[in-house]
Amino acid sequence: DDGRGRCRTSIMKHRHEIETGRTSTAQSHLMGFKSNGEPISGKDSIRTNKRKTEDEVARESYRICTLIDLAGHEKYLKTTIHGVSSGMADYGLILVNSRHPPTHMTQHHLNLCCSFGIPVIIVFTKIDGCPEHAMKNSKVEVHKLLRASDINKRPFAVRNEQDIATCIDKLQQANLAPIIDTSCVSGEGLDLLRKILFSLPKRRRHEKKADRPFEFLVE
Repeated sequence: DDGRGRCRTSIMKHRHEIETGRTSTAQSHLMGFKSNGEPISGKDSIRTNKRKTEDEVARESYRICTLIDLAGHEKYLKTTIHGVSSGMADYGLILVNSRHPPTHMTQHHLNLCCSFGIPVIIVFTKIDGCPEHAMKNSKVEVHKLLRASDINKRPFAVRNEQDIATCIDKLQQANLAPIIDTSCVSGEGLDLLRKILFSLPKRRRHEKKADRPFEFLVE
């Protein structure tokens, strides 16, 4: 990314989202992985000016991760609640701006995930050029939120692949909340984040539900 929102233009749908940087709708995107954990690139190798369709990504992938992009701004909280309640998410990625302390919306999103029993992973963004004191203050505040009685999570800093192997199967049983530092400008931490997404175990075994009575959601 260029630090001014260049990458978001490829995933955001509406003009006001691109201009403000605020997601206002629930959107899903496929991320595919090869058997060695390498992500499937979104760019087409033949049609260089076009992106691969989701069908093409799915066909080439050994493993697929569906990312549901939900709104973070208070104005669109109802949209986020709808997305979490109807999306059947296995895990939640809570994005926190490392240059500012977490807001009350961060707490709302944590509470929302916990109320649905969704394990969370904290992703600190914009660490490039972030003052050390600001980063430290943000992490202290996030740790307080995670350890609060209504959330009751244990923060766990992920710094290398060994840390991923240590915590990846303990997110629900041990109430761990992995914390990873990332930057879309420098690329720092993005490889670790992709490794986490590839390594996450399935929480739902839908094939075991074939004999259950049929259910559908009416809204």
